[in-house]
Amino acid sequence: MESSFYRVNLESILEYTQGRHLLSVTDVQRYAGFTDHRTVKRNFPYFVNGYISAETLAKCLSNVPVNGLHR
Repeated sequence: MESSFYRVNLESILEYTQGRHLLSVTDVQRYAGFTDHRTVKRNFPYFVNGYISAETLAKCLSNVPVNGLHR
């Protein structure tokens, strides 16, 4: 089942990247506001040859952690 936030995240990513579906570590770093590429790779481990698809990133951003949301 698709998360209710998946489409919103995908549209946002594609708008940010001007329609590109393959994103580099730097693209994700800038989009997500991280200052270190190691943080990107640790939080999004699905990079293949330095790239992740917009669809995969949207799915990662849409998933609720197994333990739920905590503050």
